[in-house]
Amino acid sequence: MSRISTNNAFQRIIGVNNQSAMRTLERLSTGYAINRGADDPAGLIASENFQARISANQAQVTSIERNEAFMNIRDGALGAQLDNIGDLDGLVVQAANEGGTTGSEIGAVSTQVDGILSGIERVLPATGIDIMRDVTTQMQVGTDEVSGDPIYEEVSMSDLSRVMEQDPEAAQRLVDGARDAVLQERAQIGADQRAAEAERRVLEEEQINIAQANSSIRDADYARESSNLVRDQILGEASIAAELASRASSAAVLRLLDLQA
Repeated sequence: MSRISTNNAFQRIIGVNNQSAMRTLERLSTGYAINRGADDPAGLIASENFQARISANQAQVTSIERNEAFMNIRDGALGAQLDNIGDLDGLVVQAANEGGTTGSEIGAVSTQVDGILSGIERVLPATGIDIMRDVTTQMQVGTDEVSGDPIYEEVSMSDLSRVMEQDPEAAQRLVDGARDAVLQERAQIGADQRAAEAERRVLEEEQINIAQANSSIRDADYARESSNLVRDQILGEASIAAELASRASSAAVLRLLDLQA
């Protein structure tokens, strides 16, 4: 009866060691300290909450990056518009200098202005502002025959070629107004870019901290698990050796009893 009890005890010890070794091997193979709820229920809940937060943060970071890309496109388009407006500024001044400009030169200037305005029109969708129609001024087009009061017409950048011929000062106001509008929009985009960059950095830093916290809970400690595996193997081999020794001892006792009988 004692021999059977001893064998059962050794079997239980060997079974426990084998189970411990299997769990250790599982953690080493998956890289996770928690592979099922029974491993660490509280840790599993915390880890899943961290994972959800990481996913939500990543979605926010992706959204910000897309918005930053869009703002970069707008900023580049506005920069191109400033170059175009700078060219228009020079042409308006040139056209206003009637004393030193021939008729053919004025015609060439008008053609250049139309070409630049066409380029500005093509870039408009990427800038987010419509300087061709939103930038306006008043141009005198005549005088009231009865009252003698001046008659004004509201003109926009799309009318620039005609305005240059009739009222150079109004043309200059249009160009200056267009430049101011583009500069203000570009400044606003710059402020938005800085805010988006700051927000993205905060989220990325939070991502790192959350990932580290999650790793401390979820990831396996390879050094510790390797040590546990070696320990389980040693205990398992010792248990087997002890059982074999116990069996050999029991067999020897039985042979002695047989001889005495």
